[in-house]
Amino acid sequence: MTIEDARRQFPHTWTDMIYMNHAAISPMSFVVRDAVDKYLERRALKGIEPLPWATKMLLETKGIIAGWLHTSSDRIAFGLNTSESLSIVAEGYPWQSGDRILLYKYEFPTNVYPFLNQQRKGVTVDFFDAPHGRITPEVVAANLQPETKMFSLSAVQFLSGYRADLQAIGSLCNERGVIFCVDSIQGFPYIPINVERMHINVLANGSHKWLMSPEGVSFLYINKKTQEKIHQPAMGWTSVKNAFEPFNYDVNRVRNDASRYESGTMNFPGIAGMQASLRFFEEFGLEEIHRRTLELSGLMIDLCERHGAEILTPKNEAERGGIVTISINEPHAVLERLEKHSIIASVRAGKLRFAPYFYCTEEEVRKSVAILFE
Repeated sequence: MTIEDARRQFPHTWTDMIYMNHAAISPMSFVVRDAVDKYLERRALKGIEPLPWATKMLLETKGIIAGWLHTSSDRIAFGLNTSESLSIVAEGYPWQSGDRILLYKYEFPTNVYPFLNQQRKGVTVDFFDAPHGRITPEVVAANLQPETKMFSLSAVQFLSGYRADLQAIGSLCNERGVIFCVDSIQGFPYIPINVERMHINVLANGSHKWLMSPEGVSFLYINKKTQEKIHQPAMGWTSVKNAFEPFNYDVNRVRNDASRYESGTMNFPGIAGMQASLRFFEEFGLEEIHRRTLELSGLMIDLCERHGAEILTPKNEAERGGIVTISINEPHAVLERLEKHSIIASVRAGKLRFAPYFYCTEEEVRKSVAILFE
């Protein structure tokens, strides 16, 4: 599939709009829209009771995700959003008074509130800073304490765009016996992730950013060793084996795999859209998506540097993802000027943030920067 082929799937590219805000929410492709429409049409006609065929679709989608993460599909559970998926782990861990959780102080709140909510159980949440926003294994090691039971980190930081060395940090946590949670919503799927090699115990990812899927779907990865420690914080009729035995009220027949954390009917239309998006990515090529996304963010950094801009995002390719954030005077006024030229970016914490994706063009990046500094 060529760039031109990919762009034809996104109707906004047929207009003068330049969309540089994939870190907030992504456009919906025709492929995704058609998959959702097809699901709804089937539900309205001959597939009114969807569980048999929709469940097959759900399992197929888990299989794709598991393959990309280098794990098995029984380690994947679907939910509504990243916060819910992280909350399952935060709420389900058997905390004792005096236990500690480690967090970076500038995380997006999704990766904070589920853990702050454990303070009512006598848990201490430790926030740490990192020089120049570089969350290195050395910085993490310096902030881990003997009582630290869990460390949660974004694969790519929502504000700076800093990309963590998940493998080195995961190895460190594994050595210290600390559960390593990863919020991958700003990095997956364009950043390769191998959960086993990286010693990631838990990974949560919502659907509407770089996955380019409908809102209201997330997935949770949890390895078997960690699942054995996570109690069932919420339970529903699909959490148990043989769910269609309605009067067998035995909580001990909870499922053995990650699907135990799925408590009821899923957002099947959203999952249908996600599956279509995943297959679209596969057709384009994951390695090419990775390469082009980093190439575009690198080009934007280079162009902004020529104008003397203060850039928060690391220039080093190994330490960045698709986000480029700059410090600029009157960022909201600048954002408004960009929008008048149909260039869509965002302001976060008083900084101007761009987030181009693989199907964007170099010309779009150059025009965005030219308008930014005109």
